[in-house]
Amino acid sequence: MALDNIDKMILRFLQENGRMSYSEIARRTGVPESTVRLRVKRLMEEGIIRKFAALINPFKAGYTIVAFIAVDVEPSKIKRAVEELSKLPEVDVLGIATGAHDILMQVTVRDLQELENFLIEKLGKVEGIKSTETSILTSVKKWGYARVF
Repeated sequence: MALDNIDKMILRFLQENGRMSYSEIARRTGVPESTVRLRVKRLMEEGIIRKFAALINPFKAGYTIVAFIAVDVEPSKIKRAVEELSKLPEVDVLGIATGAHDILMQVTVRDLQELENFLIEKLGKVEGIKSTETSILTSVKKWGYARVF
């Protein structure tokens, strides 16, 4: 789907404030509110807007560990491993990667004990995983999202 300038403006405004009203977006873009409403509906139906959600600071919500885990998997089992990993609530971001590792993911847990349990009890039981490499963030300097415009 090709996005025009109005679509891009609507997306920018919603990324800045997902609670911005359609009337406010209409005022800022100079198009009727009904146009904004229809375009947002279309953007959702096309999957460009995946969902509306609150961006939460995990450290303020009681989580102390944000880790990136690189995973190496037997080639024939990568897709199955991704399916299993995508079901785990601790996994925030997950993807098949190029480069040194097969899968990269971001995990958020309450503490080191929960990270250990995740690595042993959950990650360790996924069939086909050969090795993992875990890096824990000591601080976060930017929280964001995919900003495409």
